[in-house]
Amino acid sequence: MNAARALRPVWCLSALLLLAAPAAGQNTETGVRAGTLAAPPRVASAALNTVFQKNRLAAIRIEDCPPVADDPTCKEPDGIGSGVLISADGSALTAYHVVFGATRLEAVTLNKKRYQVSVVGFDEQHDLALLKINISGAAFVPLAAQAPRVGQAALAIGNAGGKFLQPKTGTLLALDAAAGRADFPPGTLQLDAPLAPGDSGGPILNEAGQLIGITSYIRLDDSGATKAGSASPKVTSYAVPVTSGSDLLAQLRAGVKREAPILGITTTSSLTEGLTARFFSDLGLGNRVGYVFTQLVKGGPADLAGLHPLVATTFDDKGVPTHATGDVITAVDAQPVSDYLEFLAAIRSHQVGDQVTLTVFRDGGAKPLSIVVTLAPRTVSLGQNKP
Repeated sequence: MNAARALRPVWCLSALLLLAAPAAGQNTETGVRAGTLAAPPRVASAALNTVFQKNRLAAIRIEDCPPVADDPTCKEPDGIGSGVLISADGSALTAYHVVFGATRLEAVTLNKKRYQVSVVGFDEQHDLALLKINISGAAFVPLAAQAPRVGQAALAIGNAGGKFLQPKTGTLLALDAAAGRADFPPGTLQLDAPLAPGDSGGPILNEAGQLIGITSYIRLDDSGATKAGSASPKVTSYAVPVTSGSDLLAQLRAGVKREAPILGITTTSSLTEGLTARFFSDLGLGNRVGYVFTQLVKGGPADLAGLHPLVATTFDDKGVPTHATGDVITAVDAQPVSDYLEFLAAIRSHQVGDQVTLTVFRDGGAKPLSIVVTLAPRTVSLGQNKP
């Protein structure tokens, strides 16, 4: 693993979203418990300020609430995201990772009213979810009829940093941007607005006040930061494109719920990339580079197929492992994989329910094993049904 890289790994906002729950009783602009709104913030661009003042009414804060028995009024949500109403009958869009794993969702509108939320449809790979909120006659944002252009100004509305429905502005840098890894949505809008955890799922609007995208993830580039930390990392943000004629949106309206496939295995971050043949040989695992994992999801596909996680069996006097047992996955359907990202790309090229054949070397053995596994939906890892 190359620790000297200037570009940090992609950060999915959901990974940090769950750590951004606000404390109870916060003031109005940093929470949703006070009764009177402070003066609304303003945007430097006159055109985008008009868009913000008009469309803030359609933006929502989405809360992942604990069970009613534990917190009946959702004073301390487990996670916070953003969303936007797209019709007067309460249809709304957000990022799928905002609602993934949630069992009780609530939406908070600008007037601080709270509404129950149900999930109509979603596509995990494209990180988009269509919601239904029990509200009628709501303010909503119209969807753009055409894709935006590079260089256009854009406005984002979200709930980052514990703040409530705040604006951020930027410029579109690219269309159809590649994520570079299979667990992030492909073909996104790239912009330089400084988005952050809590903005996930919020709207990206053009200067006409039309919805062009839904906030998904960010990259941080600290190559310009000084050793003293005087410069902040550069933030590049990415949004799932949305237009009125979107085929994906039509599918979600029809109730499609499309999960990503998983094998049901996880590993520590230090084992995801950059492992050499020496790493494997030093642990007695042979000299073939592949993907190794440290945990199995109980009852998941890998567990049912009998795969073996990496387990250290002996250590030196400093506690460093000197020998291990377990499976090294070197191919998926004869496609070679040498690390986590290659393994993930191979799995994500399939659908839930597909069977794949893994090439596995067990405990440093010389002969490969062929293990057939049926891929399961990612919610298997939660021990619950999809939302």
